[in-house]
Amino acid sequence: MKIDILTKKEIEKYLQISDPFLMIDIGRDIIPGKSANSIKYLDNDWFFECHLKKENVMPGTLQIEAMLQTLILALYTLDVHADKLAFVTEIKTNLYSKVTKESQLCIFSELKTFNRGIAFGVAYGMCGEKIVC
Repeated sequence: MKIDILTKKEIEKYLQISDPFLMIDIGRDIIPGKSANSIKYLDNDWFFECHLKKENVMPGTLQIEAMLQTLILALYTLDVHADKLAFVTEIKTNLYSKVTKESQLCIFSELKTFNRGIAFGVAYGMCGEKIVC
């Protein structure tokens, strides 16, 4: 059953992650076991105060974390995955452009396979019409 919207509090319950490390603010268009999308609003996040002070950009590692959290949301919304944990074993990523304070990071993810407890998926992030990660 498709989930249209998840609030930040609902996402926290699924992922068992809270601020400041929760990297997504809204979950949307979630099809459990298949796909999930999210939005990260980047107005005054904590990392802008301590990362590259001369240029307010979102750290690439946190962009990766936001993509992972979105992908995991597609897995954790499955009833059979309730109260279980998933651990990342491999990441392949590319960072294409700066993600700045004025941006809104929209993340799209898809679980490609999920067999015997092993999942494989893809995700990408966009700011406006531009793929950034």
